[in-house]
Amino acid sequence: MSDEQPLADDRTSTHGWPWVLLCLLAVGAVLFTWRGIVASTQEFVDGDIPAAVLTLVADVSWLAGAIGLLHNGRKMRIVAALTWTINVVAPIFLLFMSHSQIVPVSPWFDGGSTYFYLPTIGAVAALVWLVWSSPSHIATRNGG
Repeated sequence: MSDEQPLADDRTSTHGWPWVLLCLLAVGAVLFTWRGIVASTQEFVDGDIPAAVLTLVADVSWLAGAIGLLHNGRKMRIVAALTWTINVVAPIFLLFMSHSQIVPVSPWFDGGSTYFYLPTIGAVAALVWLVWSSPSHIATRNGG
């Protein structure tokens, strides 16, 4: 048992366009969270609890996804994959729901239309990046 060697992660840091993508997603998460907290506070005051909670869930989902991408550990990649999948599916699902159930500043409102659909496009880009940067895919591409 003492012959076991610890695993070493020799992957390099992200550079170029992936770094820009990760930064944009992180900035978006901070922006959506700030606007969502302000809007949700008003919704709580007005008594519209479901809209406030749904907006906060969208914000937390964006934050968790951004943190998962930036951390890039095995468990955080799973968290990121789940949250970015939610951030793709939820806005599309909510297109068919009543608009009174969600605050317009939410990244999920009307498929992300408040922000010119950039939240949904960003979530798709994050999922693509997760697949592309997966250690198993990198090893396959490199002949391993």
